[in-house]
Amino acid sequence: MNYDIDSAKKQVEYLDKIRFKRALLGTSPEFKQVFQTISLLLHLNHKKLPGYIENAPAGIARFELSDYQQDFLIDQFNFTKQEIKKSVFSHRSSFPILGVYVMGSIASISQTSISDLDIWVCHFEEISPTGRNLLNKKIEALQKWALTLGVEITLYLMDQKRFRCFRYADPLTAENCGSAQYMLLLDEFYRSAIRLAGKPLLWLHLAVENEKDYEKEVERLIDDNTIDPNDWVDFGGLGAFSANEYFGASLWQLYKGIDSPYKSVLKILLLETYSADYPDTYLIAQEFKARLLNGDKKHHFDPYLTMLERVTNYLISLKDLQRLEFVRRCFYIKANEYNQTITRNSWRLSQLENLAKTWGWSPSLVQELNQIACWKIKRVRESHNNLIKFLMFSYRHLMQFARKYKVNSSIMPQDMSILTRKLYTAFEELPGKITLLNAVISSDLSENSITFIEVKDNAIFKDGWYLVNQKPDLSGFNHQRYTEYGESLNKLVAWAYFNRLLTPKTDLHIFSPSISQEKLRQFVTDLRLSLPISVPLVSNDELSHNCEIKNLVVAINLTSDPTANLCEAKTSIIASDLFSFGPDEKSLVGSIDLTYRNLWNEIRTLHFEGPNAILLALKVLSNKIYRGATPPKSVNVFCYSQYYQKTLRNIVTALLNKCINIQVGVSDAPQNNLLRVAGKNWQFFFEERGISLQEIHNSTLLDNNEFNVELQDVIDSKEAMQIRKQYPYEIDAFASEGFLQFFFENNPDHTFNVYILDEANHIEIYRNCEGKKEQKVSEINHIYQSAGLDGNNNPYKIVQRNFNYPQFYQLLPDKDGIKIVPFHSRLVST
Repeated sequence: MNYDIDSAKKQVEYLDKIRFKRALLGTSPEFKQVFQTISLLLHLNHKKLPGYIENAPAGIARFELSDYQQDFLIDQFNFTKQEIKKSVFSHRSSFPILGVYVMGSIASISQTSISDLDIWVCHFEEISPTGRNLLNKKIEALQKWALTLGVEITLYLMDQKRFRCFRYADPLTAENCGSAQYMLLLDEFYRSAIRLAGKPLLWLHLAVENEKDYEKEVERLIDDNTIDPNDWVDFGGLGAFSANEYFGASLWQLYKGIDSPYKSVLKILLLETYSADYPDTYLIAQEFKARLLNGDKKHHFDPYLTMLERVTNYLISLKDLQRLEFVRRCFYIKANEYNQTITRNSWRLSQLENLAKTWGWSPSLVQELNQIACWKIKRVRESHNNLIKFLMFSYRHLMQFARKYKVNSSIMPQDMSILTRKLYTAFEELPGKITLLNAVISSDLSENSITFIEVKDNAIFKDGWYLVNQKPDLSGFNHQRYTEYGESLNKLVAWAYFNRLLTPKTDLHIFSPSISQEKLRQFVTDLRLSLPISVPLVSNDELSHNCEIKNLVVAINLTSDPTANLCEAKTSIIASDLFSFGPDEKSLVGSIDLTYRNLWNEIRTLHFEGPNAILLALKVLSNKIYRGATPPKSVNVFCYSQYYQKTLRNIVTALLNKCINIQVGVSDAPQNNLLRVAGKNWQFFFEERGISLQEIHNSTLLDNNEFNVELQDVIDSKEAMQIRKQYPYEIDAFASEGFLQFFFENNPDHTFNVYILDEANHIEIYRNCEGKKEQKVSEINHIYQSAGLDGNNNPYKIVQRNFNYPQFYQLLPDKDGIKIVPFHSRLVST
């Protein structure tokens, strides 16, 4: 095959210039400065300049100084032309940096006023560890400098040889896909790259007919002296895709979709499009290169427009016009995101307006989408639910793809664990869990007025609490008017507060026979001061741990206050008597509400009501405090009783702290721990999995006695106690509600035991299993992927939100007992 390298260089240079100009159109002076000088600051390591690190490697091969960069050095840092000549134009034979390339949405229709810069810095392969460390520090300093100008940049140190050898498997982060994908990352890079400085990219210049032959063709060209590898940067060809990559990439896009939903909808559908043609997929990067080298200057060469075109053709072929309309809206919102100050005559705005006309959109729909930042709760929730529904529908297709091509997810166990847990915390719906609407959809959901309405024994409405986002108007209260329902007031208030409807300026109202407006306002204030809405994002390290309680708020007698029926309070009383008060021995704790944030930043609520509310609360809470875990950072207890408010608060606080301290190992469990509640004596037993309780008659422990039917949720039967003795207690620390978990334990005779915890933490034990663990993992994954995928695929009837992909662990002997590590065939023996 003959190549016209010089002609290809001209075509690629033409595209770089077009994209460079597009990247700067309509941007701020600060963005223009960072974009045009970042390569200069990587080339120089001068004390006068940002990013200076003593002895840090600097210098970019074939660096060319632009007029803008020269003015930048002279005007802002007082360089003379002689200093510039001496500093910039080095006569070294080699440079530590081979090339600098920006990728992603920059220069596309989706570039917005807040778009960040993802920049690959390709360095010399043989750079020393010390040199790479110093270069990393320089990169960090440059990133901080850009932030001072309001521009977010992320610089990635890249080694072309390492990348080409398929060893690009850095840990998963919000900006890096880890081991989840390789070729798909390269496809995105090639289709969007702009060379800022350094050597050109070889792949873009070679029209190899079959991508699988790319490496051999490069070798041939080197042997024939057609090309000199030292003149180029080469990350390799696009001919080695695997089914595993598609599966991992889809999960990663869901991970990204939590924070950037509109962009991820398009990318997940692109992956679905790619998977439909697998293994003969024609990638966008390949299409771009073919058009470019053929001299097609009429093409837009916009990766986001091309993604939309691919997805559009795919959905039309399926006659799936509903998803097509949805993805068009997502694309429009993404491209128009935050561009309130966009230039009226900009090419981006013109493109969007033309697309809207082509799609037949009405002016009112365009106006509605333009005002997304002002959407309120009902419109935001509708958009949020649609996002989940369509993401899940594409996810189901990709799971079917995984089943068809026998994807083995165990090749990346740590990434899988982080990915699925992140998705689980964002999308999985559980009783008591607060669904947090995506904050990206609208910046302000605050309401001027909110009314909480309690309903009991109503023929139309089920019992519980209803939120209306307006002032009281019971005459207009109907199914269409209420905004949200909750079984408990605690959950409904938490939902409104953490989704930012309820703010300090919101006017609160309540219709309830037992709760006053003053009590409601006090509870809201206590919750707001105890649990801030904005907290740091959960780290991957935290996602790798079980979801321990981080911050806890306890509300006593919020919805049921037995003290309100007392004529007056006694002046002297033993605190413990409040749980069995007066001649009728009634508990003065009528209700307990728990609101907590866990280590994964989930918000959970629990509501207990009735004479045994205190017992139930202690029991359930203790089961959520893992043995040996870190104690909660904060425990705030509030009491809303009419009488004995301070005393009840103090005794409940003491009981809670005692249970927590015993569970985490700060305090030892007492031998005898008795509490009289509602006329009955209860013995506490502190165990690995929490508290068990036993009723005592005549001060004698009755071994066969269990809780009565009303308390069946807190029974610890003899059978359960016996099972608990049959498995390693270290498993308790890894037990995570909502996940299917497998723990492998080797036996001396080369068999192994398997301990399985289901989503409710119920355990099953299989002993002396034979065969290979890898085979068992593959079989389990296959069953899990297949479950529920053969039914109706209508996205409007099925919404799958099961992200809790099975988690696999290995139990290893340790000097302090047993160590639990993620299962990986290369890390543990069979």
